[in-house]
Amino acid sequence: MTYGEFYALANNIASFLISNGIYKGDRIAIVSENRPEWCASYMAILMCGGIAIPIDMQLGSDEIKNLLVDSETKIIFYSSMTGANVLKAIEGIDIKGINLDTTPFTHSHIHSFVCSSASPDDIASIIYTSGTTGKPKGVMLTHKNFCSNADAVIQAKVVTHDDNVLSILPLHHTYPFMCTFLVPLFAGAAITFTPGLKAADLVSAIKDKNVTIVVAVPRLLEIIRDGIFLKIKGKKIFSRIILWMMKLCGIARMKFGINMGKAVFKSIHERFGKLKFFASGGARLEPSVMKDLEAIGFTVLEGYGLTETSPIVTFNPPDKRKIGSTGRPLFNVDIKIGDDGEIMVRGPMVMKGYYRNQTATADAIRDGWLLTGDTGYLDKDGYLFITGRKKEVIVLSSGKNVYPEDVEAFYTSIPLIKEICITELEGQLHAVVVPDFEYARKYLIGNISEALKWEINEVSMKLPEYMRIKGYTVYSGQLPRTALGKIKRFVIKDILKTEVKERERGEDKTLLKDEVSRRIVDCIKAVMTEPIMIQSSDNLELDLGFDSLKRIELISSLESAFSVSLPETFAAEVQTVDDIIIRLKELVSREGIRGGGLVSWKDILEKELLKEDREKIGFYYNKWELLITYIVRLIQVILFKLIFKLQVYGKEHIPDKCPFIIAPNHVSFLDGFVIASSVPYKTFNDLYFLGFQKYFTGRFRSWFAKIAHVIPIDPEIYLNKAMQMSAHVLKNKKALCIFPEGGRSFDGRLMEFKKGIGVLAVEMGISVVPVFIKGTFKALPRGAKFIRPSKINVTFGHPLNVSDINMQRRPDGVDEYQYFAQELRKRVIMLSENS
Repeated sequence: MTYGEFYALANNIASFLISNGIYKGDRIAIVSENRPEWCASYMAILMCGGIAIPIDMQLGSDEIKNLLVDSETKIIFYSSMTGANVLKAIEGIDIKGINLDTTPFTHSHIHSFVCSSASPDDIASIIYTSGTTGKPKGVMLTHKNFCSNADAVIQAKVVTHDDNVLSILPLHHTYPFMCTFLVPLFAGAAITFTPGLKAADLVSAIKDKNVTIVVAVPRLLEIIRDGIFLKIKGKKIFSRIILWMMKLCGIARMKFGINMGKAVFKSIHERFGKLKFFASGGARLEPSVMKDLEAIGFTVLEGYGLTETSPIVTFNPPDKRKIGSTGRPLFNVDIKIGDDGEIMVRGPMVMKGYYRNQTATADAIRDGWLLTGDTGYLDKDGYLFITGRKKEVIVLSSGKNVYPEDVEAFYTSIPLIKEICITELEGQLHAVVVPDFEYARKYLIGNISEALKWEINEVSMKLPEYMRIKGYTVYSGQLPRTALGKIKRFVIKDILKTEVKERERGEDKTLLKDEVSRRIVDCIKAVMTEPIMIQSSDNLELDLGFDSLKRIELISSLESAFSVSLPETFAAEVQTVDDIIIRLKELVSREGIRGGGLVSWKDILEKELLKEDREKIGFYYNKWELLITYIVRLIQVILFKLIFKLQVYGKEHIPDKCPFIIAPNHVSFLDGFVIASSVPYKTFNDLYFLGFQKYFTGRFRSWFAKIAHVIPIDPEIYLNKAMQMSAHVLKNKKALCIFPEGGRSFDGRLMEFKKGIGVLAVEMGISVVPVFIKGTFKALPRGAKFIRPSKINVTFGHPLNVSDINMQRRPDGVDEYQYFAQELRKRVIMLSENS
């Protein structure tokens, strides 16, 4: 569409509005996706002296109706895409709806029309803020507000007549409205509308239409960055070299202004055609995202603004950008920082006020200065740095002030976290976490909650105490956000309340349509402790409460029901009920289905191991391996005696005959070596340890695992096999060392015991020796790189048998396995108190 055709279209729409009784000052709303007709309708409203009310097309009919009534709208433009909601919203009220897809507006001049006169201070738009803190307010923006802001951007020569700007973000928001409509329009630049929001569509539009400027929000830039990184990591052998080169390019650009990345990563830039830069606004851009994109050779201009400032206040000059800063003020903007750190803005772009809300206007504008509600500072070069949102600051019970975005930035480094929102709960930091289920599926993470716990604790240990989250809620939906990606924090409290309540469930009739689905539901119900209506979308862990052991029971039940042998990674690959249905339909046919039910843990543990798994355990050694094992252990014992003054108490409690299990606390990588050095050599000969496979890959490490009596396995992915291997060791009259906490403690305190040890003890009637290790946390805590000499004591307690425990006393909802684990933990605590 040419500018002439665009003018004709706007002229014809304006003439149509006049013919429908629109006069100066009347309100006309627009609810539509981005398209040329949206822009033409907006200009037509101004041409006939009206006031435009752009409305978010994602709103529901009730929300749209409220805004229409509040703004006293007379006519509303909509499209076929938004028609259902709009027509429902105007039902029963005197507002005329105009469908842009069916009304015969043309690009040719068919009406003569004289524009209505307007003064600079006349209201051009009432923009309803999407609201991150609650009820939307109508921001009154004048012709002077918009024109002064557009003029300042054009004078900065960021956009020129030769540019082509990509319109992605919804035009009802002032940021894309200014940057992808008004500024290009005033500069005579081209505007490209995308056919869709998929990454492939965007990249295709950028290249095929010769787009030079992409106006984006941080989340979009993160997606682009992550997509590039994913392809780099897919190079496997060369990925480290490429990442090293990227780091080098980043240093060259930041330190010396040399853009090596554009040449080094030429193949990436070819996909983006003539792109000059990405603009980022609407929310805070993580410095790491800008740093990575700049290293690859892209240019990122971050800016800052508000709806109340029409909206641009600052931006980074193309020739002098600062990572982490939102840039310098526009030439007609004044900024000062209040005594409490609040950013205050003055200039011709500041709003006229809030529509029909004098109290809110008086609170926001004082002595000509707009109080933004954001906090920050100006550096010596006049660059603005945003530190947080004044209303969102969390005041802890300790009196510390914490900005949630600062804390979120640290925890979003965890790949398993897709989204996170930090809030306050009972005077402490609490997080609502949305896991990345695709990441979990790709890396075979079966127990998401458990994996999150370890990752979150890992990050927490690197933060000051007051910035550590004290609890978190795992949420399977998407966090509520505004159109530009800001979290609606006022809704998060409602999510927490909802998650506490048990959600209402109805029968999912889609699961009753075929035999496979019905059998799967029967298997799921068979292993659940409480009756519940199963939904196809249910996440096994988050909705149905399946931990790793429950998954094993389910897999065994499915194998029995369908007469199939499922892959070892099946339990980690499936996340939802629907995943199970899809996978099993691929593996079985109707003829293969037979009746099945719950398979007991006894059946699971008695299942015979494959030959390759039996060989991995390695009960048999040649004389050289025995000699090397003896020498290595002897040296190890001597070193622990000399360096750590190792003292062992309660050796008499170690059974003379196998099988039995040794169950120590776990705080350090040294713990396994300490146990091996503390037991008599005769006991060590029959003692085996389960070890994480990632630490024993390669020829030498595999050999070391054998002489150290370590069985390498990844219990997260192959928990079923880990349990069966453990049972195999015990059935062969050997001893087993298991760390019941499932991992190393972060602070040295004893964590909860997993019930896997209870399964082995209860089902096999095995004695378990509680052990407390003291001193290894000080010698080599989690995260430490160097060992510090520290006195180490090991105390062995009296063996615990199932017969020693009165199972009648276990609380409701706690099975025998978990109760045994809890009682065992109490024994370890008693040892710690007496050590």
